[in-house]
Amino acid sequence: MRGNQLVIPNVPNVSLIALYGEKPPQLTSLIDKLQACLADYELIRGKFVAYQLEQVHGTIIGCEGVKTEAGIINQWFYELRQEIKYLNPDLVDYLQHQANFPLTIRFGGYDRATDYNFLSRSQPLYDRSFQLQPSGDLTIPILIGWSWEDNNVSLAIDNLRRNLQQYNLLHKYHGNPDAVDNDFYLCLGTFDTLLTNDELTRIATDIRNLLETRSLNITLNLSDLAFAQYQDLSLTPATTKIIPVTEITASQLERLYFDW
Repeated sequence: MRGNQLVIPNVPNVSLIALYGEKPPQLTSLIDKLQACLADYELIRGKFVAYQLEQVHGTIIGCEGVKTEAGIINQWFYELRQEIKYLNPDLVDYLQHQANFPLTIRFGGYDRATDYNFLSRSQPLYDRSFQLQPSGDLTIPILIGWSWEDNNVSLAIDNLRRNLQQYNLLHKYHGNPDAVDNDFYLCLGTFDTLLTNDELTRIATDIRNLLETRSLNITLNLSDLAFAQYQDLSLTPATTKIIPVTEITASQLERLYFDW
């Protein structure tokens, strides 16, 4: 506490994630292909550090917060909406018995000329299918997919995140109640080479063009979800504790949080 302000540390903390550890073989193949392309790309050759396949994952919703005597205060309700909300332990029962699974995630195959009746952060899906995101002195290559149903984008991921508000979890990109975040993204590694915007665009465009020629639909089951207690934002396996959603209890979830 600083004065009357609660300060919630970035790490260690808790997140609800998917596909940490074992992955569908086709997704493993795609990740391997993209990491190999980045490792061999002339502009960053020798600079790209691939994440371990195990740690590549998608975040369903960050569950960041801090444990107090009254309960676990959710970071994003507190910081984005200035509301103190305590994590509802019924969250575990909801995920295990009521959440809408399985659902389909589609990576790649997004044609730049096709209107998918959905924009990601106001951009076409071809442009968002692969991103190079700055993070301090590093750049993080990110593969992005979207929930997919009846041969079109669905809002299943955004809806799931929004539904979790009833258990006092706010998605960090839902600070504005009308915001939509349907992205399902996988961070592939990092590189630290200083590049111009034109050079970054060249890398991203080449990877997007590769992805445009192939599409991969994966089925996301409840068994693919887990709560992670992490010590760093990349969820390094050696320092990350994983409990599958299908096995966790409300008391185990509470114990993942650190006391304020």
